Amino acid sequence: MRGLLVLIVTAWISRVTSQTLDPGCSFFNGQCVYNVKLGHSSQCDSVSSRATTDTSATGSGSGSTTGFQSCSCKDIDALNNDVATLNTNMNTLQSNFNKLAQTLNTTQQQLSGMETQYSVLMMEKQNLTADLTHHQLLLTKSQVELANMVSSMTIETDRLRTELLSTSDKLTICQTQLNLLDSQTTNTPVLYGDYVSHYCGFEDLHNCNYTLDTCTSSEVECWHRGTGKQDVYSGPVEDHTYGSPNGHYMYIDPTLKPFHASSSPSPDVTPRKARMTSPELPAANEYCVRFWYTMNGANIGTLNVYAQVGGGDGYPVYTMTGNEDEYWHMAQISLDSEYTAQPIRIVFEGTTSSYYTLTPLYPYPSRQDNYDTLGFISFDDVYIYNTSCSAIPDCPAGSRKLVQGNVTSCYSFHITPRSWYEAVDECKSEASNGHLVGINSELEQQFLVDAMQTNAAYTTAGQHGWYTSGNDERTEASFMWTDTGYPYSLNYTDWHAGQPNNVGNAQDCLLLQYQSSDYEWGDVDCADKHPFICEMHV
Repeated sequence: MRGLLVLIVTAWISRVTSQTLDPGCSFFNGQCVYNVKLGHSSQCDSVSSRATTDTSATGSGSGSTTGFQSCSCKDIDALNNDVATLNTNMNTLQSNFNKLAQTLNTTQQQLSGMETQYSVLMMEKQNLTADLTHHQLLLTKSQVELANMVSSMTIETDRLRTELLSTSDKLTICQTQLNLLDSQTTNTPVLYGDYVSHYCGFEDLHNCNYTLDTCTSSEVECWHRGTGKQDVYSGPVEDHTYGSPNGHYMYIDPTLKPFHASSSPSPDVTPRKARMTSPELPAANEYCVRFWYTMNGANIGTLNVYAQVGGGDGYPVYTMTGNEDEYWHMAQISLDSEYTAQPIRIVFEGTTSSYYTLTPLYPYPSRQDNYDTLGFISFDDVYIYNTSCSAIPDCPAGSRKLVQGNVTSCYSFHITPRSWYEAVDECKSEASNGHLVGINSELEQQFLVDAMQTNAAYTTAGQHGWYTSGNDERTEASFMWTDTGYPYSLNYTDWHAGQPNNVGNAQDCLLLQYQSSDYEWGDVDCADKHPFICEMHV
């Protein structure tokens, strides 16, 4: 700005010096001009007056002149003030310009740094893009390889499954032909977890080598091995093992040897005892005895159990007296080392007080009237474990548990094919509360189906079905669950279309038969061999 002012003043001086300059103030080309002539300061006003006079003389009062117009000294002072103000504004502008230049320089430096960072980020982006592209190619390649591997494994799995099914069929046929499953019978103990047990369901003619006391005397009662219901008003409906007409249990029949009394009621009838003794059990730390019994009848006597040590009975370790109902109940006895430190035997004793009187009917034979004969005490399925009862697990190892409301059950799957009766025996041997499964709800059916479908061994073994406790041997076409020893009707069914059909009048057992239809039910010959499912109520 200062340079621009110098140029203007210089140009003006050059133009003025080309003319004759008279001292004083004048107005030239729209600008106030002050002509200086060295001399005394008082000459300024005279010069001004003269300039004014000259103007009048020339007749240029119209205001247009080519010469100088006069001006006062005040104009000079105003001009000086304007110049000073201009200089101040110029300095301010110069300061602002410097600040802007500094800010611009700083901004340029920051922009340069950001451009450097941007270049680095773009380089990293290019590298990441290249890495991503590389990994995508690897992933695509891996997915293709995985798909090929899955396809190959699926083909191989199908082949192995087919081969396994074929082998299983051949094995079943071979076992059946060689009769390997039926060729041996044994009374050796079976394993219950880590505990050796003695089990007897009284299904063999030797009664598991139990000893019956001699009962030929009229004063001694007998235990009998029987089936089904022995009396309309007393005793169980079926045995506890099979729950069918073919199962056996031990019972007292009060009608066979009643006491002869002179009158009725008779005050002099002495209870008669029936006794049955187990084989000798070796010494152990403890024993647990479990058995199932019924006390059903108006004239039920007493059931006593003794732990016989050294030939002496001692006091009963278990006693039950009087009528209960026709259902089977489990009794449990814990024997500590006071009994088990030496070999012992378990004795089952039942009593009856039935009697009869004779009424003369001369000349006809006397009439016999029987009294107190509704006293059929029964017991079945005896288990003896060489441990305390509290140490025996509720469910066998490897079993599956299902809770339905307040009922908890455990299920074990047995893939070795057995006949229906063999399967029952194995379930009973497995646990004192074990039996072939009874299915009482859709939830239970689906639980079993899921277990079989998610296990390759079960799927293979069960291609022809799994045995349950369902049976219609008592009444044809009326299937019942037999797992409790008291047969009861099916309150839930899942029969396959056209089932049951009793082909050849020989199909009495219920099978989870149709694998491809979620194991819908069918009836089969009980002698057929199939895998089976055991159930234990906890």
